[in-house]
Order: sequence, then structure tokens, then C-alpha cells
Amino acid sequence: MKYRKLGKTGLDVSVLSFGASSLGSVFRETNEEESIRTVHTAIDMGINLIDVSPFYGLTKAETVLGKAIAQLERDRFILTTKAGRYGAEAFDFSK
Repeated sequence: MKYRKLGKTGLDVSVLSFGASSLGSVFRETNEEESIRTVHTAIDMGINLIDVSPFYGLTKAETVLGKAIAQLERDRFILTTKAGRYGAEAFDFSK
């Protein structure tokens, strides 16, 4: 896997990231155990950047991803997210 510096953060991130929308059954219904194995495989293959959002499956993706990363060492991944959208018409940008 190739890595690049993320701006001025000093973090090295994989050039490929794991987009976790599929964990929220956005494209098709997914199996939780298969989803967890998929996250672990991505990390084992060198992907260390994971993107998730509460909008993906109305928090399903975050929930499944949380179960997957709870089984991993914290220094193996970097999380990115979008905040504020919780449904088709549900937005909350408060703290």
C-alpha cells in the first residue's frame, strides 16, 4: 500500500480509503459479520483511512464499523466523518 502525508497533520494515510457507506446497507442489505470481516481485511491489506457518516444507513454504518474497530489496535486506522446529516430532512449542526 502506498501512503501520503495528510496535510500538515504528520499522519500517513493510505492512498486508498475505506468508504463505510456499504456497512450501512446503502447499496444492498449487508451481513454484519461479513461487514466486520471486510473492515478487518481492508486494514490487514494496508488501508488505514476509514470514512463514515451517521447518514449511512441512519447510523447503521457507524454501529457496524464501531464493532469492527473495537477489535483492532487503535493505531491501525484513522477515522474521518461528516457531521450533521441524520436523514433525508434531518440536519443538526449543533455541538
